[in-house]
Amino acid sequence: MELVKIYEELASTAVNSVKIDETLVKIVYNSNIDKEYTFDCDNTDEFNTKLSNTLTNKESVGKFIHSSVKEGLIVPSK
Repeated sequence: MELVKIYEELASTAVNSVKIDETLVKIVYNSNIDKEYTFDCDNTDEFNTKLSNTLTNKESVGKFIHSSVKEGLIVPSK
């Protein structure tokens, strides 16, 4: 799999890092930096653009992740 984008050192109290590849989004939360949560994503380009906009606008990354799960943009991997 080709790694597309890595976001680290985020100005977020909840999210430590986000890695985006072709079909997956991997998130590490500050509450447990040793555990990586994997989400399936059919449209990583859209997710990447929205995350980038969230960061540019200094909006909450945690809220964006929560909304993305709620809307089905990313789905927890089984």
